[in-house]
Amino acid sequence: MKTPYQTVWTPPAQMRDHNGVLLHPDTFFFASPPPEIGAVISASGVGITEELNRSRRTPILQTLLEFVLTMFSSWILLLSSIFYLFLFAILSLVVIAFGFLVGILLNSFGIGSIWAWLGGGLATVLFAWMYITMFRPPRSECSFVGALGIAHYWQTRKGIKGEVLRFSETTGLRKRMTRIYRNGLYHRTSFEYSWNNQPFLSDQPTMKQRFSISGAAPDILVNDAYLFAQAAERVWTAIRLQRAQSEFAQVGVARFSTAKDIDLEVGSGFINVVFRNREPGRIEAQELELTTGNGDLAIRRKTDGQSSGRFNPLAFVNVVFRADEIEDLDVFLRLVNTIVLQKS
Repeated sequence: MKTPYQTVWTPPAQMRDHNGVLLHPDTFFFASPPPEIGAVISASGVGITEELNRSRRTPILQTLLEFVLTMFSSWILLLSSIFYLFLFAILSLVVIAFGFLVGILLNSFGIGSIWAWLGGGLATVLFAWMYITMFRPPRSECSFVGALGIAHYWQTRKGIKGEVLRFSETTGLRKRMTRIYRNGLYHRTSFEYSWNNQPFLSDQPTMKQRFSISGAAPDILVNDAYLFAQAAERVWTAIRLQRAQSEFAQVGVARFSTAKDIDLEVGSGFINVVFRNREPGRIEAQELELTTGNGDLAIRRKTDGQSSGRFNPLAFVNVVFRADEIEDLDVFLRLVNTIVLQKS
């Protein structure tokens, strides 16, 4: 969606990035944080990676480099512009030659000359599209984490676009982390943090899309998108924990949704596994067996449905979830320890 907040923003002096480091004074923001996200806690602007790399240089080398760039910046820009124009001309000739070659090859196979040259023209267009896509620079982005929500903006050829999430417009976060291996060697880690579009105190989702932050990198700890997701999760977790505690104080349980037709309720000394098509299964703390591993969470009753020496199928509770199927899993596990198991 297009947003009305498309002016340059100057951060306060003590503003920090999503990793908790003070923003560099030269960090540029091409969009302003929307007021509906509340007071800005952290922000990320254009040039974060470059500034981090520059901060690793020695002060003398950094000063010398900045002096050289200042003195010869105009010549560097001129020479780089000439180089890219020359490169564009060469690649354009290659594209045209490629189209002619395809047309000649198609004609040699007995295809009519018209269809042959149409095929060559189509191949030229596809080659040009690949060329434009390959050399397209990465888009500039900036993001904000506020006390009441988060915002993400990016630049396109048609202007600035963005999306805003008010925490009042969501009831849960699901996150997925996947380590990817190739030929037995670690390659990268992909991640996705996704907030639902169901407003707080409402049972119906809105027409808005889910707000997602995703990406992949060999080292996600220095990935801007991952740092944004982590910062947003920290603020959201505090809000979600407060909501769960208020719900527990009012109705005696705190409810968590899952991707399956099952809800989980955390109460004082028990967990309710609420099924859509059968009676809820209540597991007391002394009977609870909760195990994690391989990205799964298993919840079952230790007695395995046996009562007074007889097997009771209605008392049998054994459910397994993937970690990304439970909304706000970290808050759920924290409440299981403090409310169900009553650990300090």
